[in-house]
Amino acid sequence: MQYPKIGAVKINDAFWTDYLDNIRYKTLPYTFQKMEEDGYLENFVSVANKDGRTHMGPPFSDGLFLESLRGACDFLAAGRDAILEAYVDRVIGIIASAAEKEGGFLCTHTTQNCPDKKWGDNGGDIVVQHDLYDHGTLIEAAISHYNATGKTTLLAVAVRAANLICDTMGKPPKKNIVPGHSLPEEAFVKLYRLFRDDISLAGFAAENNVEPQRYLDMAEFWYEARGNHKGRFMAKGFRPEYNQDHVTFAKQTEAVGHSVRAMLCYLGAAAVAREAGRDDFIPVLRGLWENVVYKKLHISGGIGARHDIEGFDVDYHLPNKAYLETCAAIGLAFWNTEMNLIQPDSGYFDCLERSLYNNILAAIGDDFRTFFYQNPLESDGSLRRWAWHICPCCPPMILKIFSALNSFIYAYDSGSVYVNMHIGSRYENEAFTIEQKDGTICIDSKGKKLTVKIRIPEYISGFALSMDGNDVEFAMENGYATVEGVWRAENALVMEYETPVQRIYANSAVEEDLGKVAVMHGPFVMCAEGIDNDGNVDITIAENANFELCGDAVSGVSAQGDVFTLIPYYRWCNRGSDESDAKMAVWFRQQNMKDRQELDVRLAGKLYGVY
Repeated sequence: MQYPKIGAVKINDAFWTDYLDNIRYKTLPYTFQKMEEDGYLENFVSVANKDGRTHMGPPFSDGLFLESLRGACDFLAAGRDAILEAYVDRVIGIIASAAEKEGGFLCTHTTQNCPDKKWGDNGGDIVVQHDLYDHGTLIEAAISHYNATGKTTLLAVAVRAANLICDTMGKPPKKNIVPGHSLPEEAFVKLYRLFRDDISLAGFAAENNVEPQRYLDMAEFWYEARGNHKGRFMAKGFRPEYNQDHVTFAKQTEAVGHSVRAMLCYLGAAAVAREAGRDDFIPVLRGLWENVVYKKLHISGGIGARHDIEGFDVDYHLPNKAYLETCAAIGLAFWNTEMNLIQPDSGYFDCLERSLYNNILAAIGDDFRTFFYQNPLESDGSLRRWAWHICPCCPPMILKIFSALNSFIYAYDSGSVYVNMHIGSRYENEAFTIEQKDGTICIDSKGKKLTVKIRIPEYISGFALSMDGNDVEFAMENGYATVEGVWRAENALVMEYETPVQRIYANSAVEEDLGKVAVMHGPFVMCAEGIDNDGNVDITIAENANFELCGDAVSGVSAQGDVFTLIPYYRWCNRGSDESDAKMAVWFRQQNMKDRQELDVRLAGKLYGVY
């Protein structure tokens, strides 16, 4: 099974079309502007000129710039733009010059500040330096640039860097090094896939010493070498769990450490499992996924409760003032897309959408130029969005997920098409055309039999299908409604379902939310904000209160008889000027709360064990 190439699915959706345009035309140029102001591009110029200047920005500034470049190229794949393409080509020229001067190595912080400590050697620190992370982002940006434009300028730089890494790291006598920050693992798998599948690159591959299998072997080594610290310079300020280097991957059982590193580690492992035939990775990945989703996932799809390490805590410790970094939720979303390729299951996209429509959307303001790094589920009003940050890792990840979103709506194999997300869109390949619009799905299977598998999201009820006024029977398969036929474009499968307002109860092991309830409408977690509720978000919901919808807001009655208003969580902190306006809460007391054991029994079997 595979997803369409980025840019091949055209979105025409009441919500997403305008939203993605705002990301492309507001967030993207703003991100590059701020990064240039902070000297990120100038670092490459300095290395190219060998002028001896000190590095500007965090150690991983190259990676942030290159992640943004990947997002820009993925947007180019969706729609060519002469101005954006000219900018991309200009900065690629600068990056290529820097890499040329360094023999293919590209981490400006290390080159400028500690050139004797490449890859964390000689008393260096691979966790802090981010050398491998930077090279992984280079490879991803190069692949996206090639796929969008057909140009190989950056791809040549990336291949030279990848070959350098393959020559340097691996089993003895090579260096025993694993990434201090995951991302290169998946990037190397992507590079393997590119040269394996794209025969038009055969000439380029021969000229640039490309051996695709080396890239896959490198990624696999990074998982086998975890936990083996022999001959390795270890991080000085972090335990091996921080970057998932405590045991070999095949023995990992619990999500630990820095949550972004963990998500990107697991994402790469899922890619390696598929391409290298590592069947032993699959139960490990599923076990880690269940640990995250059933025991460490907040209702908003946020992960990483601890502030001190931006990472995971013990099972079921889910405080409402948790950290919940934006990048971690985005990493979780990407991991779910790869897991769904291993074994299609609606649960993966349920998890993805929980993160997407709540934690991820909340991370960017309605001006598309202000951000949240952390996304707690309650606030006293003191937390505010920032216009820029000394560690601006969120905007590049935001650009990556939204520029790639179109590619995950559908998936397909030789005889099936999967509808993973209910987003207005159209996709065509040589076997079929599919279009979603206003609750209908139109398919042209071009005269051949095709199985259509439609995901039924966790938040809907009463799902039914009809065509030409007649009911369509379907089988259920891993959360997908499955129908087989020869499809013609003039026939529309009509989906009918409800998205009721729901009360959600926490698992009794989540101590902070005992006796409390949250409210969801469709995929959206609702929250109370001070500006709508006279500065008071400490609400006790009446036991039998009926919720009413007004646009995308929900109103209800408290135990004291007062009317309260809830808005989608992602919209909070966009209005008002004082702290009382920006107070916010997601979990509320409920009048006459039932016994916890009764609730646990009643909710048994729901996908999310936490809820």
